[in-house]
Amino acid sequence: MTAAPAMRRFALATLSAALVPLALSLAGCASDAPPPPCPPAGTPAPLDSFTQFAPGGGRDLTEVRFSGRISSVQTICEYDEKGVDIDLAVDIRVERGPADKSRQADLQYFVAVEDGPGNITAKQVFDVAVPFEGNSRRLARREELSLRIPTPADRGFRQTRVLVGFQLSPEQLEFNRRQRP
Repeated sequence: MTAAPAMRRFALATLSAALVPLALSLAGCASDAPPPPCPPAGTPAPLDSFTQFAPGGGRDLTEVRFSGRISSVQTICEYDEKGVDIDLAVDIRVERGPADKSRQADLQYFVAVEDGPGNITAKQVFDVAVPFEGNSRRLARREELSLRIPTPADRGFRQTRVLVGFQLSPEQLEFNRRQRP
C-alpha cells in the first residue's frame, strides 16, 4: 500500500514540473505583446503659445507683460474594457516681458478630447498662476492631471485625440495667427 501513494506523489511532481515551464512560457507570450498606444496628444499650432500685452497699449515688444509656450505634452495610459485612463504631463514655459509690474502671470490652458476631426466631446479649462520670484525672467512649469475617456461605442479609439492648448482671447488668437508664416 505504501507504493501507490509514492507513485502518485511522483506523478504529481512530474506533472507540476512540466506545467511550470509551460505556464511561464505562456505568461511570457502575454507580456511580450506591446500595449495599445495612447490616443495621440498634442497642441494645435495657433494655441501652443500666448502673449499678454499691457492693457490699453500697443502691440510691440515693449508692451509685452508675459509670453509663454507649451513645450511638451506627454502621456501614459492604461486601457480596460470600459475605456482608457490617461496621465497627462503638460510642460509650460513662461517669460516676463518689459511691461510686467505684477510678477505673476495668470493664464489658462485647456484639455479637450476630440473624437474625429472637429468633434470635441469634452473640454476643461484650467487656471494657472505662475509667480516670478527674485530676478527670474523665465520659468518652466509642469502641470500633471489624469483623465478618463470612455470607449466610444461605434469605433473604439481610432479617431480619438487629446488636445492641449492655451485658452486665448480672440485678440490673442489673431496675434498668434499673424505671427505664423
